[in-house]
Amino acid sequence: MRVLALLVALSVAVLLAFDLGPAEALPPSAESGAELAARWCADCHMEQRSDAPSFNTIARRRSLDDIRASLTKPHARPMGGISLNRREIDDVSAYIKSLNH
Repeated sequence: MRVLALLVALSVAVLLAFDLGPAEALPPSAESGAELAARWCADCHMEQRSDAPSFNTIARRRSLDDIRASLTKPHARPMGGISLNRREIDDVSAYIKSLNH
């Protein structure tokens, strides 16, 4: 029992020493977002189509919060039910907004 308590205490001390925070603590990466967007979103959003706005149009017309909110909801059928995690949403949102600069 003492050995287990010692191992737990040692594990906690190591984690605190490295100050391992959650992934959300890192700033969003537009570069990672561009890679995700190229893989999952480009077919519909890279060029202006009648059924989907381009990333450039979205960047000009929508706020960062609006983009984030849109990406948390299931998308149209052509996307095949793609679901992004919080980190991916932040990265793709950062990429899209970077197009407006």
